[in-house]
Amino acid sequence: MGGLPVHNASGGLPYPDLLRKSWDRAIRRLGLPEYNPHDVRHKWATVTLTSGVSIHEVSRWLGHRSIKVTVDKYGHLAQDGRERCRQAAEAAVAPHMLRAGRTTSAPGAEPVSAGRASRGSRPRPYRF
Repeated sequence: MGGLPVHNASGGLPYPDLLRKSWDRAIRRLGLPEYNPHDVRHKWATVTLTSGVSIHEVSRWLGHRSIKVTVDKYGHLAQDGRERCRQAAEAAVAPHMLRAGRTTSAPGAEPVSAGRASRGSRPRPYRF
């Protein structure tokens, strides 16, 4: 039969409002704000996406048949692709970057003072 703990002879709910009335009674007894199950589901999707969880993973957890359903409803909450790329690049390069107060023993890596700057006072643009 269905996956319900209480069901009628045809496998459905004994009466249509069983889940909703049980939910509402539990919410009142616990003194929680009046959320419905769908509000909690939407809140979960919002929190996970804004925390950086992959929209593919959220879509699977929500049980959407297609990621398009998730993207259409929650896509604006997903972390921007450029920001994810920036964070990934920063995490990969950060251990190799010089920080204030940190020095290196590599020859030629010393900072150039303003008085020793060559070829004028403006830095030259990089050429690629």
